[in-house]
Amino acid sequence: MKPLGTGPGPALEPTGPVDEHGRPEPDDGSETYGGDPRTAVVAATVQVLDTRGAVAGAGFLVAPDTVVTCAHVVAAAGAAPGKEIEVAFPHLPRSPRLPADVLTEGWRDPAAQDIAVLRLTDPPPDGARGLPLGSAAECRGHRVSSFGYPGQGLPGGRFGYGRAADVLLDGDGAGGLLRLTDADGLARGFGGAPVVDEVTGLVIGMVSALTAPDGQPRGQGVVRVTPAEVLREVWPGLGEDEVCPYRGLEPFTEEHADWFFGRRGAVEQLLAELGGQRRALLLLGPSGAGKSSLVRAGVLPALAAGELPGSDRWRPVVARPGQDLLAGLETAGLPGAATDGVVKATRRLLAEDPSAERLLLVVDQFEEALVQHTPDDHLTGRHRAAVEQLAQAIASDEPVTVVLVMRDDFLPRLAALAPQLMGAAVPGLLTVPARLSRPDLEAIIREPARALGLRVEEGLTERIVTDILAATPSGPRERQAPVTVLPLLELTLSQLWERRADNTLTHRAYERVGGVTGSLATWCEAAMDRLPEGRRATARRMLTALVRPADEIRSVPPTRQRLALADLRALAGGAAGHLAGGRPGGEADEVLRVLTEHRIVITGNTGRLHEPGTGPVAELIHDVLISGWSDLRDWVAADHRFQMWLRRVLDQHALWLEHREAADLLDGTDLADGLEWAGMRGLPPPVHTLLALSRERHESLRRRRRRTRVLLITLAVLAMVAATLAYVQQRNADHTREQAEPQGLRAASWRLALRSAGPPAAGLDSASLPAVAAYRTAPACEAVPSPHAAAEPLSMPRTLGGGEIHAAACHPDGRGPAAGRGDGSALWQDVALPQRAAAVAAICRVPYHDPTPREGAALPRPGTGPVCPEPEPADGR
Repeated sequence: MKPLGTGPGPALEPTGPVDEHGRPEPDDGSETYGGDPRTAVVAATVQVLDTRGAVAGAGFLVAPDTVVTCAHVVAAAGAAPGKEIEVAFPHLPRSPRLPADVLTEGWRDPAAQDIAVLRLTDPPPDGARGLPLGSAAECRGHRVSSFGYPGQGLPGGRFGYGRAADVLLDGDGAGGLLRLTDADGLARGFGGAPVVDEVTGLVIGMVSALTAPDGQPRGQGVVRVTPAEVLREVWPGLGEDEVCPYRGLEPFTEEHADWFFGRRGAVEQLLAELGGQRRALLLLGPSGAGKSSLVRAGVLPALAAGELPGSDRWRPVVARPGQDLLAGLETAGLPGAATDGVVKATRRLLAEDPSAERLLLVVDQFEEALVQHTPDDHLTGRHRAAVEQLAQAIASDEPVTVVLVMRDDFLPRLAALAPQLMGAAVPGLLTVPARLSRPDLEAIIREPARALGLRVEEGLTERIVTDILAATPSGPRERQAPVTVLPLLELTLSQLWERRADNTLTHRAYERVGGVTGSLATWCEAAMDRLPEGRRATARRMLTALVRPADEIRSVPPTRQRLALADLRALAGGAAGHLAGGRPGGEADEVLRVLTEHRIVITGNTGRLHEPGTGPVAELIHDVLISGWSDLRDWVAADHRFQMWLRRVLDQHALWLEHREAADLLDGTDLADGLEWAGMRGLPPPVHTLLALSRERHESLRRRRRRTRVLLITLAVLAMVAATLAYVQQRNADHTREQAEPQGLRAASWRLALRSAGPPAAGLDSASLPAVAAYRTAPACEAVPSPHAAAEPLSMPRTLGGGEIHAAACHPDGRGPAAGRGDGSALWQDVALPQRAAAVAAICRVPYHDPTPREGAALPRPGTGPVCPEPEPADGR
């Protein structure tokens, strides 16, 4: 044997962890609060550094300030008891390095038990949590895992796997080392790393040494592990965490198959369908029917045990859609699914693994792919591609079987959004049995307790079953209960285990938790009561954010949803944290820790490491919380408007990321509501980004419209000014013309009047004719005296138009004057003004009648007319 991790390792270069095949593993344990145990192991495993900063080996936290490692690792780092050493946390935020003291009382020589206990001298980093320790006594045959830093181009560390064998006794017959077999993945650099029992999730020991190569095949791949019992002997402060055989609201998995009871009939029904070599199987059932547990803890272990011919050579790959199903398949064990497609990835996987004859592709909670859609109600690009790939795999000739596990209320959505996939899967449609018999219920209660040596008080099993049947209207008569009671039953049993007395489940504990019907409310309220002062509002925002609201238009029921922890912090922290510019994580992290410790919320990682859109996420532990917890149901209803707006905006953000078109930004009511919500609620970073871009575009359009409006108004004003100027100019021109024409006529009339006023050259007629001509040329007032003066000497009536004139008058309608003849007829003259009629009367020495109905009107006498200014001559002289 040789120690693991001895000698200098590669320089510290924190990157993401990978498994033994070099595939990325989840990391960033600081973001995990009671979620994925593998993530917690990564966060708690430290690098022990030598004086040059190189990795000498591994260690792990057993308390926030206490690290356990191997003594030979500390010696390889150049330290000793009572000295100081440096450790690094490469998968916690900012990869902190901290000094630690090597405690003398915890030191066991490398040649003996090979244990060292380190105490951090600085405050532990955020997210540093001790791993729970179990017992190596009952782990024989269990699959185990470990996380270490073997170098080999993987400085971020990786996982290794093996199987627990037996405990080797030392010379005194006491417990010595636990032996692991099939542990080829564990190598140099794993010294001091924790060993986790994948059945219980507890640390059962610490990697100490592996078999040195000696040229002989026997004994290779054997690793020695210091059991957890020995660690507790050396450091008594380390307690033992026990295993609960009941799962609460968490699903049973392959590791919990030994505690999965009461569903044998449903398992056999599924096996019968798979035995028919179906290409696809669509497993439906209501929320809470235990579909995931049925497949993972019932069917998969049965296939691995060979219950179907050759099924022990089937290769299962289990994934959830999440945000990207194809990436999830790659992480779950189907490399190349996202890049090359499912068919090619399957062909390559089976070719590389001769022991695998068939691929069993299980997509659990397939409804997650159907709730993520574009605004026009189509699958998003990533999920559309995944659905097409699954349909192609079912139609291919490759030895693959696709099992889709889905809530039955999403069947219409599957038909609407993925008709091709539904058509391929419907021939294998199978519904989870809807009822549980009394024997099923009794087995679920009794058998897990018996497997772990727990006792159940007499009559308690019957009491619980009676309460379950009584809560169902037809239960007492049919002696059956709906399968949807399983989450509440498991939750009740978990609380009974927590309150056990002398390793016994008691009636007293059952009464304290409120029975089956009251256990959910009791459990949830206990968690809420543990919240720090004034944090209930934060918890309410956090819990409602983890519920995808019902969409009545598309007939989509409410479901739980995964959220990135960064988004959840923003939504739970309120608007103040965001406006302050800081990370809204303080209050939210306090609440999140309480909710995860009580298993109302679970956290973990999704996707592959260092890829966009992947990282730590959170979700409600079960959909039953949405329907069974009245407080949460009321909170979700009250928050429905905001959550629906948020869902539309997140879908719009996904569309904008895909196309990067301005038309995909927010406008109208959604933008107005968003600006209002931003001042009242915390919003995730993607929503703030979309709001900022949308507001900037809106302001740009508003400025453009304002400029256009100003330009149009300016043009209208200019047009009005131009029209006004044109009108004024036209008026002036008309006025000038009107003024110019009379002026010229008046000048000509003045000249004629002067001629009539002078001494007559040819008698009186020669004087009167120019006067009349002057008046006809321009009836100006200065020409009026001329006809009077010229007519003054006349002593007898004149003739006009071939007849004697006896009177003159102007027609009332202004058409012109009339000259009256002696025979009573009238001679109309084309004269436009009444003054001209007066001139005719004056010239002809006849009476003048005013057209207005006034008595006694007469022609003004010569020389009595108005005085007129002398006009300027037409020629300007």
